[in-house]
Amino acid sequence: MKKSGLFFVVLVFVLSVISLNPVEMAAASKVEKIGTPHYSIGILNSEVGIGPNGEEAIFAISNGNPAILNVIRAKSGEKISSHALPGASQAWGTTIDPSGNVYIAGGANLYRYNPDNDSVEALGRAIASETTLWHIKSDENGRIYGGAYPNGKVFMYDPETDQFTDYGTMVDGEQYARSIAVYKNKLYVGIGTHAHLIEFDLDTLTKREIPLPEKFQDQKYIYDLDIVKHVLFARVTDASTLLVYDLKTSKWVNEIPGVKGVKVSPSGPGNQVYFNKENELHSYDLKTGVLKSTGFKDTWSNKGFGWVHLDEKGFYGPSLVSVLFNGKYWAYNPQSGKYKFIEAQMEGQPIGIQSIGLGPDGNIYTSGYLTGGFASYSPTENKVTSFTGFGQAENMISTDKYLYLGVYAGGDIYQYDPTKPYDHDPSNVAEATNPKRLMSLRPYGQDRPFGFAEGDGKVFIGTVPDYGKLGGALTILEEDTGKYEVFRQVVQDQSVISLQYQDGLVYGGTSVSGGLGSIPSMQEGKLFIFDPQTKEKLYEGTPLPGEKAIAALSFDDEGYLWGMSPGKIFKFDPQTKQVLQTKELFSYNWEGVGHYWRGAFLSYDNDGHFYGVSTGKLFKFNPETWELDILDSNAALFSKDLEGNLYFGRGTDLYKYSK
Repeated sequence: MKKSGLFFVVLVFVLSVISLNPVEMAAASKVEKIGTPHYSIGILNSEVGIGPNGEEAIFAISNGNPAILNVIRAKSGEKISSHALPGASQAWGTTIDPSGNVYIAGGANLYRYNPDNDSVEALGRAIASETTLWHIKSDENGRIYGGAYPNGKVFMYDPETDQFTDYGTMVDGEQYARSIAVYKNKLYVGIGTHAHLIEFDLDTLTKREIPLPEKFQDQKYIYDLDIVKHVLFARVTDASTLLVYDLKTSKWVNEIPGVKGVKVSPSGPGNQVYFNKENELHSYDLKTGVLKSTGFKDTWSNKGFGWVHLDEKGFYGPSLVSVLFNGKYWAYNPQSGKYKFIEAQMEGQPIGIQSIGLGPDGNIYTSGYLTGGFASYSPTENKVTSFTGFGQAENMISTDKYLYLGVYAGGDIYQYDPTKPYDHDPSNVAEATNPKRLMSLRPYGQDRPFGFAEGDGKVFIGTVPDYGKLGGALTILEEDTGKYEVFRQVVQDQSVISLQYQDGLVYGGTSVSGGLGSIPSMQEGKLFIFDPQTKEKLYEGTPLPGEKAIAALSFDDEGYLWGMSPGKIFKFDPQTKQVLQTKELFSYNWEGVGHYWRGAFLSYDNDGHFYGVSTGKLFKFNPETWELDILDSNAALFSKDLEGNLYFGRGTDLYKYSK
């Protein structure tokens, strides 16, 4: 290169550096990647079929970034191969076509695995309007059918034409086409968040509803559907009851309570199918309807069934296998009654961070998305310690003694003592000691705990209601006694997503969004004040007109309350109950936002500034000048350590901003 050319390149580089915001340049040097705290296998669905070289194989998809298809030798658990699914972090649906190809519904996309050449092909997005695919099934001609979210649509993929067909929404107003089954020329579709069973005629493209038995018509989902011969099995939730429908007579013929998902097995010897009932494998006779227990317990999370031939002592003839959520699988032989567990060679995948919080020991704690997980980072030792088996914590807060975690689903509240060993078995939550479950808010119609505050020996919890419902709750927990009280509809039809506590009063911010599948009845998020002693709401107002959520609250050192929507900030005087000033900090368009529960974080620091995260930006805000500095432009979630350093998530990784 000539000297003049080299000089030009250097000059351009220098000018580009000079043009950067000095604050952003300085901030960038303070950002440190801590690492990936959560790895998980997290199997949601699997299939059993013929793999490469004609041997029996298990096809299981582990969640992660990206999700991974694991091809496992059924006899031994050895890994045959693994394949990334770019564009998918989870896979709720799998099926095998008559040619032995394995189809995978990953995220919004459909994938196909060909065992002949041990390869995966991405087939594309099934429906442009849908973000998540659920269960899928193949018909006898190899066409693939599936349901989707958020418009409750059903699609078909035809491998001969390599084209998708959008059959549209099955039930107006319902967002989930959660489960699907094929019988002759008809589809059967399980709907939520208000349970419906739809029969869709593929010849005429007409729909008719099959009414559920009367006592199950208030259920949320038909979560699973399977057809074995002419018998349809529909598992409804929250009742966890398996309903049995005879497709020949068009009648409901049985109700089996206590059944867990996600599938009923293919028929085995003697016309028997198998499923998990009350943590034990049961058989069901397709001809007589007789239900029997097998004596095989600890089958707590079957994620698919299939029949294989192990050809070893006690396992002659076909044996039933099922993959567990954690990647292990079991084999049960109906002839001998013998069973065993097999460790599959699956590697955990990095998963996204769902929540970050400061523990009473000064460590930073995190939980993972969907497959959960629990991890701590020690700032003094610069060390991450990860645990498995814990659920998806939506948020957390610490008191002087304990860390409290709010876990989805069911609004479960856990207490963790960092001075004691971690002890949590997902198959036996009732006996788990650390973190231990204190309560479930499901009986109060609550599902996701996002708002937390603490003070005066109490923990305050704000929640989003269950699927299809409006009306969150404020729960007050006495730390010493474990007693709690739930106040629902503190703000009518709104979820409680942010909380602060000061001078004996609880301050809360709300969102108009309820549980998924609900339609907001209000248009603006509220600020409320609640007195725990009198159990009365003292104030309710709209601090940011036009904003649908008050997502973050924090007090300054003068006793003023500050709050944020995703884009705007306000200053509130608790004495006069007046909003003193507001300002737009970030551009945010509410149009097209399906729901909003979380996204803005705000925390006052002893240096006189607020720090937080919103719209993907880590920021510093001066309450005197109302000036904003962007510290990082790719940040999610937020917490601080005891030294005031800031923590945030970026995908699967934890980051630290050193002040």
